[in-house]
Amino acid sequence: MRSHLLRSFLAVVGCLGLALAAAPAQADPIVSFNGWEPGSAALGCSSTGPITTCAGTGATSGSGALTVTQWNLFLDADPTVSNFIAIQNNLAVAQTFTITVQIPIAPAIGAPITIQGSIVGGATDFNGNGVTLSNSTSSIYTALVDGNPVQTLLDSPQSYSAGSGGSVGFGPASFGPFAIGSPATTSIGITINFTLSPGDLASYTSVFTVTPEPGTLLLVGSGIAGLVAFGSRKRD
Repeated sequence: MRSHLLRSFLAVVGCLGLALAAAPAQADPIVSFNGWEPGSAALGCSSTGPITTCAGTGATSGSGALTVTQWNLFLDADPTVSNFIAIQNNLAVAQTFTITVQIPIAPAIGAPITIQGSIVGGATDFNGNGVTLSNSTSSIYTALVDGNPVQTLLDSPQSYSAGSGGSVGFGPASFGPFAIGSPATTSIGITINFTLSPGDLASYTSVFTVTPEPGTLLLVGSGIAGLVAFGSRKRD
């Protein structure tokens, strides 16, 4: 009986070891500005192993409503999302921006997981009549796991303003690290949502990281150590 249990446990540990050792597959990030997805090539993305970086300047949407004046993204399938984005409202009226950056992950991380994130940013007047960045319906920052919200920052209502030729900051705000009782199986990401006054520019840096909950790794390590000790006793 004891031999059967040992073989079963070894099989489980072996499968877990293979999953932990598996090299994360390269996958294109999903980057969306108000539903407009420029694509990896237009964003200057390149991948090395699990790491994808994207950088560039001056991408205007097909409708002309917005220009992403600068971006610098660091995306790790292991997984971390970190991005700097500067975006300009090209309309003559206030415009609400919904910006999402997601990266597929591999391997999956079982529950519980530890999450941590942050955001800091600002807005600048570009037409001489002042600038306002606000959010009255949802959070400015939302962290996503498998497409589902798991944590928010700068919850509504938020409003930041500066006069003619001025700039105003928002944040910094952060959370974690702390554990949540859900897995991360397909993707992680960040959605940023705000309303910006006409003609003006907003920029921000946001980060979201997911790791296995430390207790899970400790449990696996203890199990392997126990097997080693059991084997030693049998040989003795």
